[in-house]
Amino acid sequence: MKKHRSMSVSALLGLAVLAALTLAACQGGEKAAAPAPAAEKVAAPAVEEPTLEALYGILGKGEAENSGIVDLAKGENELVVTYHFYEARKKGLEERIGPDMAPKIQALYRKFKSIDRVVFKVDVFERRDVIEWRNYCSFATTRRLIDETNWTSLLLKDFFKVVLELKYAE
Repeated sequence: MKKHRSMSVSALLGLAVLAALTLAACQGGEKAAAPAPAAEKVAAPAVEEPTLEALYGILGKGEAENSGIVDLAKGENELVVTYHFYEARKKGLEERIGPDMAPKIQALYRKFKSIDRVVFKVDVFERRDVIEWRNYCSFATTRRLIDETNWTSLLLKDFFKVVLELKYAE
């Protein structure tokens, strides 16, 4: 009888040890399969969204006698920017708009990698008794246009020949 009892106790102890080892191995395997939290943070960098406030630092804030952005609308696949170009002289606006806007547009595409297409509506200063603005033109730019051209050098001279969908106000 003693022999039978010691075998049962030994068998139970053996099963208990086997169960403990199996449980430990399963839990260790789950921990190894789970990704490290630090790796997740590195893999998904935050993408900055273009906002009116963020664009002030690139395009300038259009107010009174300063050229810059005054409004931003977001479409499904594009941004629409209303830009006030301040210039008291009315002659030769095209020659002055290009050098003002070309480097700003290039900086916009460099900072915001998610932007593909931007439509610019350009208003110019019209002085009467009070400061007023009138629509001068609208045009579009795309990331492809920026990437395929020598943007700054080309647009300083031929800005309105290179931009897309140029329309002058009537």
